[in-house]
Amino acid sequence: MKHKALIISVTSFFLLVIGLSWYFDLFNNSVETIDTLIGKDYDFACEKYFKEKPNTHYTINVNHSLNEFDGGILNRKIILTDSIVDVYTWVYFNHKKTIWVGQTLTLKRQIIDATRYKNNVQF
Repeated sequence: MKHKALIISVTSFFLLVIGLSWYFDLFNNSVETIDTLIGKDYDFACEKYFKEKPNTHYTINVNHSLNEFDGGILNRKIILTDSIVDVYTWVYFNHKKTIWVGQTLTLKRQIIDATRYKNNVQF
């Protein structure tokens, strides 16, 4: 009987640790690049990676002033053949994922940057 109670206690403890780790997103950095998406086509990302429509979308012009959040794409501006970039964000329980999509010589809708960040991060 004591052995069974010990197993239940240990299992409960590990489930609690796993649950808290997931809830507080402890296994990921506050902000990290999604390298597997950069250079891919937007449609590919939607169908194979995200599998749902983005929660938000807006358009920016890289030749105009950009806020700190969008300013990170300026180091990839050289590959763009158009100054208009679409920004898509997917919102999850404890994090968000944002991609910047622009026209390049390679693809009409190429992902030029992709970021995963925790909900509490402020740019």
